[in-house]
Amino acid sequence: MGEWSWELAILLSKLAAYISFVSLTGGLFVLFLGSRRNPQGLVSIQWSASARKPLVRVLLAACGVGKLAIVLFFLLQVGKVNQTGVAGMFDGFMIGLLAQTSIGTGSALRLGGFVLVGLLLLIYRGRLSGASSPALPASLVLLWCFGILLCSAGFSVLGHVANLGWFAQGLIGAHVLLVGMWIGALYPLFLLCRTEAGNAIAPLMKRFGDYAWGITLGLLVAGGYLLTQLLGSLGELYISPYGRLMLLKIVLVLCLLALAALNKFRLVPALQSAGAQPLRRSIRAEMCLALVILVVTAVLSTVVGPADHMA
Repeated sequence: MGEWSWELAILLSKLAAYISFVSLTGGLFVLFLGSRRNPQGLVSIQWSASARKPLVRVLLAACGVGKLAIVLFFLLQVGKVNQTGVAGMFDGFMIGLLAQTSIGTGSALRLGGFVLVGLLLLIYRGRLSGASSPALPASLVLLWCFGILLCSAGFSVLGHVANLGWFAQGLIGAHVLLVGMWIGALYPLFLLCRTEAGNAIAPLMKRFGDYAWGITLGLLVAGGYLLTQLLGSLGELYISPYGRLMLLKIVLVLCLLALAALNKFRLVPALQSAGAQPLRRSIRAEMCLALVILVVTAVLSTVVGPADHMA
């Protein structure tokens, strides 16, 4: 395999891991966004069974694809370093060597997070997909949160930020988590618009919009700081390949924010009168934009990089 073949394969494995992570994070976030805690200390999920069943399938698929993508990403890194073709991906000595680097640490953390969340989903799949409102122990929610945090920590030690300090790495972990909560919530919200009446989903949509303000603020603060650390100057946004791709990503995010504002201030308030179809179309457009943003992010972390932090 040539150099570009390895890069393309690694990029695709990264993209699959990104999509899996945001799907898992956003799906769990929205699943519990409309939940209530009963006097027995259990968390009751208020979604209807028709909305929960496809979401549980998506969450399980995200765990499965995510685990495969991370294992493949690690083995591709081994093969790229080994430069002996596909067989070089399974060189035991090189696997052990790479496992001791940030690539091994990041892969182990993300794999551990996906395995933990996936096992718990399998254990509680029947209850989550049941016809009545399922009641889940609060400890389960905490374990799911821990699994998501493990994945976020895994992202914080990979790529260009691996060369930065602990504060910047912590911020990238928080940034990745917030991205997952935002764009990963789009498909579950789309499912709600497809299966539930407008007046039934209006309270949850409003609650999500309230959380979105804090998520957006956190993304802007973390993203702005990380940009100052990765770029030598603002001029690099126009003169370097990394900067131009980053500028494209910023424009796409601004477009996504514009659609989110349209949803919050116009389409969500009109749910009871206009129904869910206009909001569903807007969320579909957001999902398309989000996918393009993830593709650009994968390219930024694989093909190009900031001059001061190229590995």
